[in-house]
Amino acid sequence: MTQVEEQCRERRRVSYIDDFLRDLRYGLQQVRRSPGFSILAIFCLTLGIGANAAVFSWIEGLLLRPFPKVADQERLVVVVGTSRAAGDKGEKGFSYDDVSWPDFLDLRRNCKLIDALIGDKITGTTLSIGDRAESLAGSVVSANYFDALGVRPVLGRGFEPDEEVGRNAHPVTVISYWVWKERFHSDPQIIGKTQLLNGVRHTIIGVAPEGFFGTFVGWPIQFWVPESMQEVFDSGGYKPEDRDARWIEGFARLKPGVSIQEAQEEMSAVARRLEADYPATNRGRGIRLLPLWKAPFNHAGELLPILKIALAAVFLVLVIACANVSNLLLVRSLARRREMTIRLAIGAGRARLVRQLLTEGLILATLSATSGIGVACWCRNLLVVFFPPSGSMVARLSGQIDWRVVRVQRRHVRALGPAIRIGSRNSNQQG
Repeated sequence: MTQVEEQCRERRRVSYIDDFLRDLRYGLQQVRRSPGFSILAIFCLTLGIGANAAVFSWIEGLLLRPFPKVADQERLVVVVGTSRAAGDKGEKGFSYDDVSWPDFLDLRRNCKLIDALIGDKITGTTLSIGDRAESLAGSVVSANYFDALGVRPVLGRGFEPDEEVGRNAHPVTVISYWVWKERFHSDPQIIGKTQLLNGVRHTIIGVAPEGFFGTFVGWPIQFWVPESMQEVFDSGGYKPEDRDARWIEGFARLKPGVSIQEAQEEMSAVARRLEADYPATNRGRGIRLLPLWKAPFNHAGELLPILKIALAAVFLVLVIACANVSNLLLVRSLARRREMTIRLAIGAGRARLVRQLLTEGLILATLSATSGIGVACWCRNLLVVFFPPSGSMVARLSGQIDWRVVRVQRRHVRALGPAIRIGSRNSNQQG
């Protein structure tokens, strides 16, 4: 009767669940019985997986999704001007340049495949509160900056459309959450108060959400002012009315379903019309759309070669780690030769033994992957050590651990599969 019951359970595949649970318990017992082997194998894989996860988190946080709190970054692209003049050469012989404000407005009016065109220019100032003064990074931005990025201030508001018009006409500012918390002690009545920025008193109209650092890789932006206040933070004079003054570092949010190639064709057509209409200032100039990781006006372009080298190095570390674990499993299979022989003699099939060994390997791989993600979280801010900040401003070069990084690490867990199969095959042969 017992044999008939077992045969029925096997046909209904119910026994696979029981077998897996038994294999899981037995695998955990093996980990406890061989602590030296288990610790060494987990350490090797943790080193390989953790190093890879850390580098992937840097790529994710600095190149692919570099702006925390910004919605739909996959539709965000960089807008740069191009020139056929002599200089550092970009793609296809063009040198990259900024965009003038009049050209920026013409692009915003005429490009229909763009949801929003965002103007941005990094600047800086000295923030003085009482007897304490420190340098802060800031941005001169277009009025649609926060709305286009999908960032809502936690207090107050962003900029109104008319606040980007007029020479020095709107001395207002949105401050970062860090400045509000650390320098204004989380004052709930901060809206409407004034702060001296570059010698001009600005009214605080909003507080950015916690974790939003602006749209510049490397430096956390601590305040934002509208484009109308450009002259206050730029010693080169008032530029928004000069088509030949190129200072805007722009971004564009593509409409859903629009590719970067389609938007590029439309924007190039507008640039050609501007070249024909304004030959004195726009001759030989065009517009290029680039992915975020190709942005020429921040650290992203500088970090790409370094991250490529780091990725190749840590991949090699992972390969070596898997090779070491494979050798450890081969050695361990010799020590378990008697166990496998007995299990085969009393009726266990080879497939059943392979499932047992795979379960044991899965336990080691899961523990290693968990430890590796922990190592990556600990190392995600390590890149700033190799790129120390200049002056008193604090650099921000942190990685980002999200589901995409974790999904990549799942593939690394499977890298242990060939080693496990080699070890299990050797055990069966010895049996």
